[in-house]
Amino acid sequence: MYYTLVMHLSIIRHWEQIIRLVQVMNFRIIFLLFIFSFPPLLGAQSKYDKELLRNRSRLKQLQEEIELIKEQISLSKERAMSINEQIAMLDKELALLAHSRGLLERESRLLVAKVRETNKLLKSTQARFDLLKILYAQRLIYAYKYGRVRYLELLLTAESFNQAIIRYKYLRLIAEQDERILHNLEKKKRQIEKLKKQLSIDLDNKRQNLMEKQIQQNRYIERMRERQAVLKKIRWTQSTYKKRLAQKELERKKLNGIIRLLEKQRLEREQKPLKDDFYTKIQFNNFRQAKGKLPWPVQGKVITKYGKQRDPKSKTYIKNTDIEISSTLGTPVHSVFKGIVSVITYMPAYGNTVIIDHGKGYYTVYAHLDEIYVVKNEVVETGQVIATVGDSGSLTGAKLQFGIYGGNKTYNPEIWLR
Repeated sequence: MYYTLVMHLSIIRHWEQIIRLVQVMNFRIIFLLFIFSFPPLLGAQSKYDKELLRNRSRLKQLQEEIELIKEQISLSKERAMSINEQIAMLDKELALLAHSRGLLERESRLLVAKVRETNKLLKSTQARFDLLKILYAQRLIYAYKYGRVRYLELLLTAESFNQAIIRYKYLRLIAEQDERILHNLEKKKRQIEKLKKQLSIDLDNKRQNLMEKQIQQNRYIERMRERQAVLKKIRWTQSTYKKRLAQKELERKKLNGIIRLLEKQRLEREQKPLKDDFYTKIQFNNFRQAKGKLPWPVQGKVITKYGKQRDPKSKTYIKNTDIEISSTLGTPVHSVFKGIVSVITYMPAYGNTVIIDHGKGYYTVYAHLDEIYVVKNEVVETGQVIATVGDSGSLTGAKLQFGIYGGNKTYNPEIWLR
């Protein structure tokens, strides 16, 4: 009877020791789960950083172009210039300023989104970090109370040498995990500090962005007044209109050349696809099947039709490869279909112009834009706002010039729009 009681007590003590060990191990497992369940701290920010860097790079280029045109305007004041030359130079600077304002607005939206994401990540990470500290503090209390004595007891009460070795390995593993936990705590702390620092930088950038936008806006208004003053001096004669139409025809040929070049590059990509080519990663929808179903790029009234039309002012016939839609300055311009922004350029007769590649040889052209919110190689969705209506390159007010190209041909946009 006594022997049986001793055996039972021995078994009970043995299982108590195992349970304590398992509890300690489970405690470590909980720690590890918390450690590895931390979200990637800076990974979520990388997409914004890349976009901001690309946006800032383009802004820098535009600023250099603006400074160059400012110098040219200053020099031009020292010599007599024709009214057409004055308008051309003012138009160019206004277009660059409008494009710059659009990119600053885009940068502002990116910064707001990044700050919001950083704040959200910071709060989540701080909450997890605080909880982990509480758990680790509990672990330290346990170690202080039972640490070495309990570990030594577990080793000395082993029923065999092999069992002692196994327990020793478990205890060593626990010690190593303790070190890793402490290391990770310090690492998370540093990452939180880094996030706070980044948040402070982003907020400073946001304030700087607002200042830049105000400066650009003031300069834009100043140049717009100059342009309006020059326009009042123009005497519109039949000869003046014919010169303007001739210039537009040259620009139309230039635009057709750009489309042909884009199509040539597309065919070359199809014949010799590159492994890391950006275009091959985009899944294009069937643009042709959307004929008659495309949304209008802007709200307004068609004032210039597609095809051969008689110009009432010059009293000559012209062949339009696109349509002109009268609208209010600043009205949002939408992409009519998913695609990639292939070209952003300025042409005197078209002003700020964006060309979107919709795949399989189809392109849409948006001209006379004011602020532009997209950058080259950006993927845009159907209905996405890409710019606002402007009067860059236009002597007849705010409007959108819209064209559809496919297979090196032009199509009547009104037939394609719903």
